[in-house]
Amino acid sequence: MRLQPSARRDPRGRLWRHATARLRLGAALLLALVLVLTALAPRLTLAAPGFTESCERALPKEEIDALISTMADAQESGACTLGHLDTAFFQTRMQWTRDADSFEVLLAPEGCLREPSHTGERLAYHAPAQLEARCPEVHAALRTFVGEPHEEIVTLVRAEHLDMRSDHDRPTRALSLAGLAWFAAMILAGVMARRSWREARALEPAQRRALAEDGVAMAALFALALGLRALVPSSLGNWYGPFLPSVGLGELRFGTSAAALQLGLRALLPWTEDLAFAMNRTIGALAVPLVMLVARRLGASRTGVLVAGVLMTFAPIPLRLSASSAEHVLAGSLAVAAWAVWLRTPRDPSLAPRLLAITLVLLAALTRVDCWPQLAAIPLWTALRTADCEHEQSSAPSWAPPRRRLVDALVFGLCWAVIGAYAYFEIVARSQHPGPSLDSVLQAGERMLPQLWQMAVTPPGWLSVVCLSLAGLGALASLLGQRWRLPAAALASLALIFVPLGRTLVHDGLTGARYFVLLLPVLAVLASAAGDHFERRILGRQRWSRAAAAIALAGAELLVVRPAWRYEYTFQAEYRFLAERLHDPEIQALDDCTLWFVRPRQPANERDLDCCLAPDRTPLTLIAPKLRFRPVVHGRELDDVRGDEPGDSCQLHYIGSPCSLDPALTPDAPKTLARIQAQCEALRRGAAGQPSRGRQQLPNASFDPRWREGPVVELLRP
Repeated sequence: MRLQPSARRDPRGRLWRHATARLRLGAALLLALVLVLTALAPRLTLAAPGFTESCERALPKEEIDALISTMADAQESGACTLGHLDTAFFQTRMQWTRDADSFEVLLAPEGCLREPSHTGERLAYHAPAQLEARCPEVHAALRTFVGEPHEEIVTLVRAEHLDMRSDHDRPTRALSLAGLAWFAAMILAGVMARRSWREARALEPAQRRALAEDGVAMAALFALALGLRALVPSSLGNWYGPFLPSVGLGELRFGTSAAALQLGLRALLPWTEDLAFAMNRTIGALAVPLVMLVARRLGASRTGVLVAGVLMTFAPIPLRLSASSAEHVLAGSLAVAAWAVWLRTPRDPSLAPRLLAITLVLLAALTRVDCWPQLAAIPLWTALRTADCEHEQSSAPSWAPPRRRLVDALVFGLCWAVIGAYAYFEIVARSQHPGPSLDSVLQAGERMLPQLWQMAVTPPGWLSVVCLSLAGLGALASLLGQRWRLPAAALASLALIFVPLGRTLVHDGLTGARYFVLLLPVLAVLASAAGDHFERRILGRQRWSRAAAAIALAGAELLVVRPAWRYEYTFQAEYRFLAERLHDPEIQALDDCTLWFVRPRQPANERDLDCCLAPDRTPLTLIAPKLRFRPVVHGRELDDVRGDEPGDSCQLHYIGSPCSLDPALTPDAPKTLARIQAQCEALRRGAAGQPSRGRQQLPNASFDPRWREGPVVELLRP
């Protein structure tokens, strides 16, 4: 019988066509928003005038005397009055007044001042625009004192000032975009939550009970994950890694989403070290239920979902990083959230999940721009139709046809490319961080799979043998069950995780593993397929059998991962040592005091040592916000004197692990080592005769051998 045209009409097809049109409109609006923010907000790129957080140079006493004399002459010859002139280390502040008007002038070595009005050969100053009109003598004296740059390099100097600012002077345009993206994500998440609540209420009672059981399992494992992360001592994921400082923006070198989030918290609550670490622990624990949701939307059984959740809960890499200041924790949770939301799009033709997923991708890329290549793996899981329909509820909508899923993936790819282009010009190009070489990219491709087992069997075992074994078993079970798309998507995802970055897990341990934000989620999803196999073949669908299997898996994981939980690098032990000393009530009570230290990174154009703590770039600044962290200036004695006599100043001296470096073990950085040794000698001379406030030998645990035995660190204070 031939069907009438009305009978052949596909209302679902019309719905998808309308949804596709809305999706294209939404993508166009998102692209237009990015272009508007890029082209029409140039003033947002200007940082607020002020000093950078550190500087390799300081004004010598002779130059300060000359400045005072010059300003005194300008006051005598003009109508403006010098209110005060204060100099501390490299920072000089002047207050000029005329009638009821007041003008603050900032002066510092070139490169150590944000948004200078004028830059000379060695110095720079910032002055209000009204100063030239109201105090022309002062303005002329400042200009003469600072001088002019050499004519042959003036263009180069100005170009560098625009495009190669210091690490601490990041533009705020990306920060504004991140704040807008957070606002949009919260609105879209609210829309999605309301829709999900309505859908849940429309389910049959048995389906609602099943949904409630999934929710209880996710909440229980989230609570367990948060508790475990709270038991791990607060530390670092790298030799540096600050949170947002108490005042200002600090370092925004590799992204701005974390700073935007922390700005919101800082505005609502007292911004302390404890709050910052609690935030990171909570964000890291949220990845556990999100990975369970990903597994569930890919059709995993309840046993498979529990397997994925338990593995993420106990995995050493996310657990240890969640107790650190690493921004990769937020990037990873945002990436998994984007993945979970995107997996709704094959069954939901509306625009909300697509916009929310792309917004989360934007936030993840703006948190850590190096995670951007991995985000391209997300649409692969829908384009290849990796879901298993065996464990789906009968009332669940079926997946969209391949052509519509491919259109979705292409739109995702377009938005992903636009986000990447924006992140490159706004963050990557300005950070001046070198990209991967071709050799490292090829090497990452060769070692992509072998390195996983090597990381599992090499102490301390940053990858769990149990997790890796279950992931391999899940891939094998999927292939035998003719579900080849799941391991294919996982393999493609692993390639996107490792190869574009040109990095591997083997050399840098935990510090290197933080870059691969989707590695553990992909392995957990593969392992969930092994859980499906066990449920079909062995366990059945009884609640008690699933609970017993989850408890047994948790016990096995606990036995395997404990060495990695307890492992401590030298820079982590150094952070804990100094944090404990700075929590001392006597040090907390200090005001207008300086802590001197030697930086492990030196301007020598050599490879970073990646071994030792940089105190000024860690949460230590939140522990002692009144303390000034000052690196020793190369070639100068310690002269941060606040009063008329040297004894009037308050100074602490920290002899850190760089001062114990073995020259025979640092042949790749001879200039850096020479500078460090000279600065350590100056630091010891400045601390001569002072009593020790704490001394400790640290574990000798760095990526490359740098000491014959564990370095000794010491804090000295009069």
